[in-house]
Amino acid sequence: MKVGIGLKSQSYTPEAYAYEAYLKKKCVEVQLELEDDICPNNDINIFFMGFQPLWQKNPGRAKIIHEYQSLSTAPYAKLKDSVKRFINKKPSGRIFLNEIVRQELNFSDDIPYINRDMGVDSSLYQRPVKDAEFDIVYAGSIEGRIGLIFEIIRLSNLGFRFLLIGDVSAENRAVLSTYSNILLVGRVSRNELPNLYRKCKAGLNYTPDLYPFNIQTSTKTLEYLASGLLVISNRYKWSSDFFHDKQSSVIWLDDFSGKDTLYYHFEKYQAPDMSEFSWDRILNKSNFIGFLTASLR
Repeated sequence: MKVGIGLKSQSYTPEAYAYEAYLKKKCVEVQLELEDDICPNNDINIFFMGFQPLWQKNPGRAKIIHEYQSLSTAPYAKLKDSVKRFINKKPSGRIFLNEIVRQELNFSDDIPYINRDMGVDSSLYQRPVKDAEFDIVYAGSIEGRIGLIFEIIRLSNLGFRFLLIGDVSAENRAVLSTYSNILLVGRVSRNELPNLYRKCKAGLNYTPDLYPFNIQTSTKTLEYLASGLLVISNRYKWSSDFFHDKQSSVIWLDDFSGKDTLYYHFEKYQAPDMSEFSWDRILNKSNFIGFLTASLR
């Protein structure tokens, strides 16, 4: 079996690389390329959606799997999801981030599917260095996250040493670069993340309490915890649900009063067991290989 996995040039898709590693361990041949370069004659091709309109030509014999990692964002989020539902080609199977995403997209057909939540790369299962260089790290999307820059500045004004990973607009860079305790490293490759996380004590998860962001898994939160970091987060549906039984692993932003809050928690912090979120466990649980094999029948 040969499986093609299509990448998008501007998207961070850790699951694509996890699929590649997992399938290769199962002796499956994998083509991991930008989606325009995927061979149409593979046995199976997985595409992260997006749109793949009915009228788009699709020569080749590959069975097509559509993956829906997230729901559409504002403006007109639900309208855009409806458009996806009606104009996308019928694939041989679908992969959804979780049951909420599947229900919200509401495909009215009997095409086989699995739900597959986010996992953590094996390289991120680690512990911080003893004398961490930074107090807090934020990694991920920065632009368009209403309130994030305010929180970064608020925490920096409390004296925390901050590591900021991700693309920053020229306007925000001009503001943040005036703070000597904020280091902006920009967008980094996946293999650089473990070493950067090891230099930190805590990770910031800031997600606007807006649909659909507030119902989707925070990949960065899983990565922080696997790396042994305490998490600082705002409250919203996903974070409240996730930390319901992990209260000792999170400091809520609305409870955050100063440096002593972080240092008090950090001194007694015991990182939770995150082994259930390893990609091998996630993909085994979802029957990923069985799902792909069944799509060939």
